[in-house]
Amino acid sequence: MADIQDEVTSAIRESGFQKPGNKDREPPKGEKDSANYWKRRIEMATITMGPFHKKIKEHRQYVLGEQHDDGSNQLVRANLVQALIRKAVNSSYARNPQFSIRPTENVALGALKPMRLFGKTAEIVLNRVFEASQLKRRAKACLRAAKTTGIGWAKIYYQTETEESPLIIGRIKDARDDLEQLEYLKLQIKDPEQRDHKARLIREKKDLLKALEHEKDVIVGEGLIVDVIDSANMIIDISTIRNFDDYVNAPFIAEGILMTVADAKRRWGEVPPGTKMFVPGGRDANNIPNVDNKGDFEQADNEILRVYEIHDRNNKVIRYLPEGAQEFLQDAVVPPITCEQWFPYFPMGINIIDGQFYPLSEVALVKELQDEHNSARTRFAQHRDIAIPHWVGKRAEVNERDAKQLQNAEIGEISLIEGQPGQSVKNSIEVFSPPPVDPAVYSTDHTERDIERVSGQGEVTQPKSNRSRTLGEAQLLSQETGTQISADTDEIEDWFERVAQSSLEILLQTLTKEQVVEIAGPEAIPEIDEQTGQPSGKMKDGSVWPDDMSRSEIFNNLKIQIQAGSSGKPDREQMAQTWAQFLLPRITELIQGVGELRTNGQEDLADSLILVAQETMRRMDERFDIHEFLPREDTSEQDPDKMKAMQEQMELQAVQMEQLKADLEETKSKTVKNLAQADKFKEDAEGDKAKEAITAYKAQEEADRSDRQQMHEQRRDMMDAEMKFSDMQAQDQRDDKEFRIKERQMNKPVTK
Repeated sequence: MADIQDEVTSAIRESGFQKPGNKDREPPKGEKDSANYWKRRIEMATITMGPFHKKIKEHRQYVLGEQHDDGSNQLVRANLVQALIRKAVNSSYARNPQFSIRPTENVALGALKPMRLFGKTAEIVLNRVFEASQLKRRAKACLRAAKTTGIGWAKIYYQTETEESPLIIGRIKDARDDLEQLEYLKLQIKDPEQRDHKARLIREKKDLLKALEHEKDVIVGEGLIVDVIDSANMIIDISTIRNFDDYVNAPFIAEGILMTVADAKRRWGEVPPGTKMFVPGGRDANNIPNVDNKGDFEQADNEILRVYEIHDRNNKVIRYLPEGAQEFLQDAVVPPITCEQWFPYFPMGINIIDGQFYPLSEVALVKELQDEHNSARTRFAQHRDIAIPHWVGKRAEVNERDAKQLQNAEIGEISLIEGQPGQSVKNSIEVFSPPPVDPAVYSTDHTERDIERVSGQGEVTQPKSNRSRTLGEAQLLSQETGTQISADTDEIEDWFERVAQSSLEILLQTLTKEQVVEIAGPEAIPEIDEQTGQPSGKMKDGSVWPDDMSRSEIFNNLKIQIQAGSSGKPDREQMAQTWAQFLLPRITELIQGVGELRTNGQEDLADSLILVAQETMRRMDERFDIHEFLPREDTSEQDPDKMKAMQEQMELQAVQMEQLKADLEETKSKTVKNLAQADKFKEDAEGDKAKEAITAYKAQEEADRSDRQQMHEQRRDMMDAEMKFSDMQAQDQRDDKEFRIKERQMNKPVTK
């Protein structure tokens, strides 16, 4: 059966397997006592769940529209329940929810990039696996079961399909032929040495056969399996639990698997004595068919047995017990793959009740209202039938011929009757007035309103309530409808989050790095510094799949989040409006702002602006990553030689500026000193000779100062020219970088 894990099935023949023809074997007392113990526990749990299983059958009759069927075809039954369930399922679950796997806040800065890449890889792998396992179809079936019966059950496990390799089978056949030939030759040889040689060859052939027997099965397919289990086949021990979410603490959960006797014999070899058999139509079979007889084998295909797959949480094992038997089909099996939630079953409940394990179904909420609706419609139809006008006449005055003539008269025909002489026909025949039909008496408006309130479908969607309203009233009614849909969607997304986490735990235990690379792309590698040739400490984008981290470490550093409302029908008009009016303008401004800050070398401000934008977008959408829209800072675009030359030129300019300042200070000092000396000569000099000497000295000093000033101006002009040239080079580089940014924006595809 598809509901039994292949990993568990592979262990069946390794322990507890019995070949056919071993019916008289008496099971050990311990095994028999254990089987009887679990048999009693299942019987008690079945009795406890009896009322729930009875309601499942009744509610499914309502969804089929076959409730209260008396076979008369006179009842009017409007199947409102099925319409409500169909609408609720389509509104609440239209697609697989979008989930994000992101590092938690306690991740170190150095490990942030690898954990982020691992989260992205896990998203890709989960999306691919869920698509292959048809999760959307399975989840909708679970939701439909929850709406109908109260609980929808899903089973998650990893399956590996194997088949015998024709090449290995051929080698086994050849080895067996060689073995038979060697044994025959050994019997014919009389020489002891040759007999020993043949015996050694026989042992080698037997070892080869044993090895080939283990290698004959090859893997032809594997993957995650999502099965929907019938709610009526699930048995859970609720003796110690009271709330729906406490199912993880139940002592055991058992699944009743129906299979033919032939399938059971193929899987386990034989069926234990006392196993209860069923056949289509409800007949119990008394004898177990013999698989060796062809006629009995065909009968075995029709006979069915129920095998309980018992998941014992206390002992962490799985047991297989046929209904009615006093021994197990095999020894208890330890599951090869386990998750934090040990049970592989994931129930979905929508209308959860506090203090009660069983949630309410949509059928339980509206079935009485539907009965009231259909009862009113049935009485209305009956009243309408008896309200058909007809003729009445006096038996003494109207004979049978006249009655048939009036009854069979066609439209416009003149009926010739005998009547009573001297009396008007009206005195003998008249139209009988039936009880009038008052539609208000049979109105179902109040019932429909109650159904709307109970189911939460919203009055705005019903034709009779689409009367003239103000814009505020219409928006309020629409919000009430959306609230109910959001409540169902929230329960679905909580269920999906549990499924996603357990699925990721299973994949971490089963998938290899090679398989992940095939799904998510090339593996991420460390970046290498071009100058040193050593790892730079950073990591290039790619797939990351840990192989040396425990499950607790992974889920302590990662968190799985479901985007709220992402499983419902998308409001494309609102999404387009939000993108065009809010996101697109702000992202464009952000790109320009970050580009300008990075060009000016203000990396800290650019990073702060990015963090603010990321937090703003995260409040709208938790999966939004602003880094996907920003241009990446590519340091390889800068020429190292040009950068080095510019740095040397700036250092030379700084030295020249310092030298110029020193020369100016020296000139100023000499000028002050010479002026002081000139004043002293002026005071001490006498006569024209002294005046001429002072005048000549001042003239010479003025000429020297003019020469020095001219030299300083030439140096300053040269420095200004060099500074202008450096500014022009820097401006050219900024213009070139802005041109490349705009070119990438123009070539980038527009996201719709």
